[in-house]
Amino acid sequence: MKQIEIPQEDYEFLKELQNELNTQPSDGNAQPVYWGVLEDYEALTFEGEGEARIPHDDGAYSLEELVGEINDDSEFFSLSLKSEWNAVDKNDLDEVMDFVNKNWNERNIIGKPYWVEIKDKICRDAGAFLTKRACKEYIEKFGYNHRNPRTYAMTAYRNFELERLLNILRTIKF
Repeated sequence: MKQIEIPQEDYEFLKELQNELNTQPSDGNAQPVYWGVLEDYEALTFEGEGEARIPHDDGAYSLEELVGEINDDSEFFSLSLKSEWNAVDKNDLDEVMDFVNKNWNERNIIGKPYWVEIKDKICRDAGAFLTKRACKEYIEKFGYNHRNPRTYAMTAYRNFELERLLNILRTIKF
């Protein structure tokens, strides 16, 4: 049998990696498992389905955010508008949009609402991780680049090259 010489530091790393690969959860996936970052994104949907988004200069408001913006705009409200705003059902998109279009839209350009639903996707930019721990560490450091990031286990089954490498790492004798 051939021997490979590697620095002690690399030997310890491989030994610890092997232990982690053999003891980490698979989150219900067939072995071998690797990890990725799952994140949320907004997908357009049909009117009235999902959540409404109201476009404006810097992005889009949810209904709740739009109501908050209007409430915070103290310079805008005269007494008559204040009582009109107080009569608006803040949970009714149509009523809020009627008020906006009639009164507030001259100062703040607000577009026609569109609807989105929150879905999840594997983030291709984050890459793949051999361990769940490494994926969690990535999320702790760089999670601000993602929307609701979380670990996601994927199987390397039928990816013969990766399957072989992970099986070697799992079974090599140290």
